[in-house]
Amino acid sequence: MSKRVAWVLFAAVAGLGLVTAGAAAQQQPRPAAHRAVDVPALNIVQKGKWAVRDTEGGERSICLRDPYQILRPERVTTPCQHVLMESASSRATVRTTCTGHGTMLTRLTVDTPRQVTVEMQGVIDGQPFSETYDAKRVGECS
Repeated sequence: MSKRVAWVLFAAVAGLGLVTAGAAAQQQPRPAAHRAVDVPALNIVQKGKWAVRDTEGGERSICLRDPYQILRPERVTTPCQHVLMESASSRATVRTTCTGHGTMLTRLTVDTPRQVTVEMQGVIDGQPFSETYDAKRVGECS
């Protein structure tokens, strides 16, 4: 999988119910009580502008309006189901199945509310991928 697709997956993996990263940025987050899955580690992650770096040194900025964005692939337009496999105050493993698109496993480690490591692997639209990102909050969204 190309770096661009991998970055898009992080940004897109962006939101329990997004159509695109742009849609993710515009979509209003739902209160945690209405989410299909509650991930305590994500509940402490701060919203805002984040610098996301991959293991090869590529960096990108995203506007994280809802920390649950991390659980949804960008190009997926069908509903996704999330199953919390492991949960602790600062880590989580979530299996995501998106109807007609595939599955992925996301492992989150929340070092602080402003620093997160995300490991993702799976198959989306027939393309296998495995990526790791370090993300740091750098400010407010413009």
